Amino acid sequence: MNKKIISILMSTAMGITVLTGCGSTPAATTDSNVAETATETIEADVSADSPSSQKTAGVIWYSFADTYTANAKQSLDNISAADGTIKVIDADTQNDLTIQDNNISNFFTQNVDYLLLQNINHKATSEIVNRCKEQGVTTLFVGTVSPSDDDFANYENLWYVSSASEQSGMNMGNAISDYFNNNADWDRNGNGKVDFILLQGLQTSSDTINRSSYSLEAIEKAGYELGTCIGGDDVTGVKGGDTINGVICDYQRAKAQENVEALLANFGKDIDCIIADNDDEALGAIAALRAHGYLTDESNYIPVVGVDATAPGCEALKDGTLLETSLNDPVALAKTSYKLMWLLENGQEVTTETLGIDGAVVEGHRILLNYTSITKDNLQDAEYDLNDVDININ
Repeated sequence: MNKKIISILMSTAMGITVLTGCGSTPAATTDSNVAETATETIEADVSADSPSSQKTAGVIWYSFADTYTANAKQSLDNISAADGTIKVIDADTQNDLTIQDNNISNFFTQNVDYLLLQNINHKATSEIVNRCKEQGVTTLFVGTVSPSDDDFANYENLWYVSSASEQSGMNMGNAISDYFNNNADWDRNGNGKVDFILLQGLQTSSDTINRSSYSLEAIEKAGYELGTCIGGDDVTGVKGGDTINGVICDYQRAKAQENVEALLANFGKDIDCIIADNDDEALGAIAALRAHGYLTDESNYIPVVGVDATAPGCEALKDGTLLETSLNDPVALAKTSYKLMWLLENGQEVTTETLGIDGAVVEGHRILLNYTSITKDNLQDAEYDLNDVDININ
């Protein structure tokens, strides 16, 4: 029997509930206490399901506990199992820099053919690229901050796959502006300015910066003057791409709920809207608002917007507590990442046409995925199926 020694992360068993479309049962059941930093070397039989010609991809996710990430992980696992060209091995960084570094080293030890990284150590991007170049492993930065032009020039086997986060920010800002246009009493303290809570994700992430800054820019472009960034720095004259210092919640629902609870106690009469960098944060804000008696009718409604169009987020759209979200399609991310590896493995040119994934555009070694603005009026546009494994191979 053909066996080999592999090093794997010690982790608890993961149970992921398959989601078919936005607004179905809860998106994912995950255990946040997974992937300890310690490692164990075991003997694993790979002859049965891993033919010698099969390539391997080590995928390092920033957190299995994140709803969107858990769905993208499950989709990629399903596609890999269905196609069989490339075997996927997953690792959980748990939003910890040390664990991420250990995960990278572990996959180098396993001699994976591809390394997919949802990087959280943005300051070390160039260093990580250099390490991958030294190992000769084809590297995909997925769903994270893009490497620089210099990084791409430095390593020909470097790729980037992620959503165009500017779009999600503009979608949020436009939704807030439309609400104000249709509700003359939006200005809750009567100061003529938009006073807002800005719930941000990872502080140095381009998704965080773009979602925050472009949402505020869209509100300004609609003719509204920005007032106080409640709980954060006062910002006026914001333009897209600037660093905005709101309330850092690391994309986590519990942190968002805790922070909004505290702010409502002192600023409840001043808040005109809440802008959250993902649906988990938006849902935390909604829970806090409900606990303080808001969102019961139009007289005490505060619009909340988010990003991702997760199943719980879409349920909040249905009941009217969430105003708008943007579909950040985890299946599209998984399909694009796997199809990219498939094209490279088969020696084919990577173009928008050969990739053949709806909403994915190839720009050099960067591949960008479109967002779709979702409200209660077009919930059907947010549907996706984690069992959809068709990557359009002709």
